[in-house]
Amino acid sequence: MQNGKWKMEKEGRELPLLFPFSIFHSPFPILRVFVSLWPNQRETSVSSLLIAVAMIAIFGLSACAQRQPSPSLPDEQLDDVPAGFELLARFAHISDAQIIDEQSPARVPQADDLVTAAWRPHEAYSTQLLDGMIRAINREHERSGTLDFVVHTGDATDNNQANEWRWFVDAFDGLPIDPLTGPDDRAPGDVPAPELDPHAPFTPAGLYREGLHGPLPSIPWYAVIGNHDRFAIGVFPILEYADAARLAPLPFVYQFVLFYPVFLNPEADQANGPISPAHPGPLALLNLPQFVEPNPQRRYLSTAETIAVHFDTLTDPPGHGFVDAQSEQSWYSVSPVDGLRLIVLDTARPRSVAPMLPHHNGTLSAEQFEFLAAELQRAEEADEWVIVASHHPSADLVQSGTETTPMQLRTLLSSHPNVVLHLVGHFHRHRVFNRDGYLEIETGAIIDYPQEGRIIEIWQSAAADEVLLRYYLFSPLDVDELERDALYELRRQAFELARADAGLSRATVQRRMSADQRAAAETIGPATKWLAGQQHDRTGQVVLSRKRTPK
Repeated sequence: MQNGKWKMEKEGRELPLLFPFSIFHSPFPILRVFVSLWPNQRETSVSSLLIAVAMIAIFGLSACAQRQPSPSLPDEQLDDVPAGFELLARFAHISDAQIIDEQSPARVPQADDLVTAAWRPHEAYSTQLLDGMIRAINREHERSGTLDFVVHTGDATDNNQANEWRWFVDAFDGLPIDPLTGPDDRAPGDVPAPELDPHAPFTPAGLYREGLHGPLPSIPWYAVIGNHDRFAIGVFPILEYADAARLAPLPFVYQFVLFYPVFLNPEADQANGPISPAHPGPLALLNLPQFVEPNPQRRYLSTAETIAVHFDTLTDPPGHGFVDAQSEQSWYSVSPVDGLRLIVLDTARPRSVAPMLPHHNGTLSAEQFEFLAAELQRAEEADEWVIVASHHPSADLVQSGTETTPMQLRTLLSSHPNVVLHLVGHFHRHRVFNRDGYLEIETGAIIDYPQEGRIIEIWQSAAADEVLLRYYLFSPLDVDELERDALYELRRQAFELARADAGLSRATVQRRMSADQRAAAETIGPATKWLAGQQHDRTGQVVLSRKRTPK
């Protein structure tokens, strides 16, 4: 690849027509959805229409991008580093682990046929998938060059539950995890061997620590808040009631559908469409409520409690970027290595919330915008290069009430010649955009296909007036047979389930597209490229100068 000579995606294709509920962009979204869900009007009942309306109200504007098929693409080879450049930082970017308590009653997995993110066939494997990613990061650290730090750009959990957060942190700490939160209702003969059972307790490797894993320096990791880390199922505001119970009220229209809940309550003793080891799904759309064993460890966390979790870890740094265990400030600025500034924003924190309405899109407050501007100026005066990290891509700063638009954020970042990267997640895909002199890099999800992470290197010229950015993807499954851990085959199963699920999700989405939408989608290319991205989205390098002119 010639430096800087890539075919970048056009702005208008960042939120593509393949995005499942793009019908909501129409002037009459509900009518469009009815048509898409109404293949035979003469056979459609009033109850099915009510269900459709309810599912639209709850999931129609889904929490994160829906899953699309996309097999791995051949990667381009990186060019040699030009003479005169020295390595400033080498780090891993991962995103959207979405650790799932699939037995939680605060879910509606039976909506999968309408909304593909409501249930995943591989969701029970989320903790083992994160462990596999951390093991892969450790291998990169030991074999390909030491890593200075790791950034996880949000959606650590799927439902902002205390047990999901504990599992996420314990995977980094290498502490035992028991992913079973309810009774195991499988017959003894149906329980696989522990190394193939996603519900079996296991001990993860933990992120590399000096002395514990070997002689190399420990790898610090930094956290970012995503919409699934604040809202119920990534969408609905969680409210605290007089009895200290935390519940997420659902839209009024949902209350007219028989057998469906009014609130999402993870500590409830009954569930609508429960998932269990013996009944992993998919479920029928209509399910009678069933009693489940309540579990107080499933409680929803407040923002302050979420931040406090990051101070209760064995790995570095304390707080993982957050500055105060007693504070609700969820954005911060740190220097992970000399000469480099990491500024983390919380784009899942609207100025105000409206109960029962979806809040999955990105938002950036005026307070955070001013914080960002001040930190950028300080970094420029300190002669530091800057990485900005947020969960939502700049294009998704469209949540009602946002005080910063996509263009305002990009203009601010472009106006500072020391900004080189904006790291994001959310859409569960690999993308690299050239934003007028800095790169905006989306890295796909750990939970969904193709389950890859990204290594990024920042090289600085001797005169400190240019940086060379190099990046490539890595897979937890890319490991020699003799070095595979006991859970390798289990993660291979999860990968195959995720790949097949991506294809099914794509088919579901296509059924709901109009003929015009399907035709427009074809201009993007085969659907198999969607999550994995084009070659420049996966591997590449580019030189940026302080004059903001890519070479």
